[in-house]
Amino acid sequence: MTKTPDIHHLYSRAGFGLHPRYWANREALSIQELVDQLFIDSLKFKSLQRFEDIREKKEDVGGLKVLKMILKSRKDLQELNLSWLDHMSTTGAQLREKMTFFWHNHFATQVPFPVLMQAQNNMLRTHALGNFKTLLEQIAMDPAMIIYLNNQQNKKNAPNENFARELMELFTMGRGNYTEQDIKESARAFTGWHVGKDGYFKFEEKQHDDGQKTFLGQTGNWNGQDIIRIILEQPTTTLFISKKLYRYFIHPTIDQAFVNEMAQVFRMNNYEIEPLLKFIFTSKHFYRNDKKGSLIKSPVELIVSYKRLFGLRLNTPENMIKLQRGLGQVLFFPPNVAGWPGNQAWIDSTSLLLRMNLPYIFLGRDNFDLKEKELPESALIKNKEKKPFLGTLHFDELQKLIPANIQSREEQYQYVFNMMMSHTELVAPPYDPRWTKFSDVVTAILSLPEYQLH
Repeated sequence: MTKTPDIHHLYSRAGFGLHPRYWANREALSIQELVDQLFIDSLKFKSLQRFEDIREKKEDVGGLKVLKMILKSRKDLQELNLSWLDHMSTTGAQLREKMTFFWHNHFATQVPFPVLMQAQNNMLRTHALGNFKTLLEQIAMDPAMIIYLNNQQNKKNAPNENFARELMELFTMGRGNYTEQDIKESARAFTGWHVGKDGYFKFEEKQHDDGQKTFLGQTGNWNGQDIIRIILEQPTTTLFISKKLYRYFIHPTIDQAFVNEMAQVFRMNNYEIEPLLKFIFTSKHFYRNDKKGSLIKSPVELIVSYKRLFGLRLNTPENMIKLQRGLGQVLFFPPNVAGWPGNQAWIDSTSLLLRMNLPYIFLGRDNFDLKEKELPESALIKNKEKKPFLGTLHFDELQKLIPANIQSREEQYQYVFNMMMSHTELVAPPYDPRWTKFSDVVTAILSLPEYQLH
């Protein structure tokens, strides 16, 4: 029988939390069975379809159409944002969605074209648990990424190095593992990798530099796919990705010995992502007590956990965007190409107080001012009318789990605390006699600083 703390730990890290109605029936499964089920559940998934892909009409997108798309993009991107939040909160493919969220930050992109951002998001979802080489090739040909990192301007005799640099520094190898000359040669290989007027990837042969290039010690008439192949031949690439996944799923401080094992699994399986994740989630290292409760939930993870576990609904869509801004993370609006730094960066004196007061704000018991973090101008909503910040939370499923012989609010508080905070070895703070309703008990637990951890 699997221990309840381990089940909560797995579903919090590999997903966005397990709904209370499923808590009891998971204990009969082994860790291996639970992990296998996460992958089975992620086989069937839906893409985001907030917008019709106008590119399917096979029309050239001229200057006027581009201008209109940009002017309309703020509202459309916010609608796409809300659609993805809802999708994260309801999909059965939790692990796939968690990895889509990981790649969304790893390949951080921001362009004012909602259709292209939707297409990129769906591409990330499709390959989220597949092969990293395939994913890397797809991102190199992704129209949103090409526009964002200026590869549209990367032409023969006038190379642009932006994508080539970030490909190695942020996406695959990390600093110190290549030279400035490698960047120049890589940029030459990606010349002509552009976006056509129809909005799809287009290789413009006349703009491609087909001369000899020496990249990471190998010489040949390399193109972009050759560059990716050579990068993936470097041992440092498996280490770089393994370290990033370690910080995302396990702990902010690297355990080099375990990362080396991860990298070996990654190499032996030819960059297949699924075997690497199964290695992580079935390892004893993942379930060590010092790994539980060691990561700070990102704003999106926190919001989705409220939506998924307690049916959070806010009174206006604008307030859901406002909440993301107040917490410092808005989907589709990363701060830069490096993405959100995560963990300790999520917490300062203002955001921690906001996080702890969220349950009371949702239930209309607190008028905490949702001050906006510094975010890109395009992430902001210009509201003519500010509406009260109200929401609903449902604790019915949680209350049904409490044994009938536990009647007093104090006993219920202790029982629920032990269930919800099982990722840590905490002692429950003293019961407050003013908590006369079950909702008071749960709200008090959700407002603890420790609830920000998983």
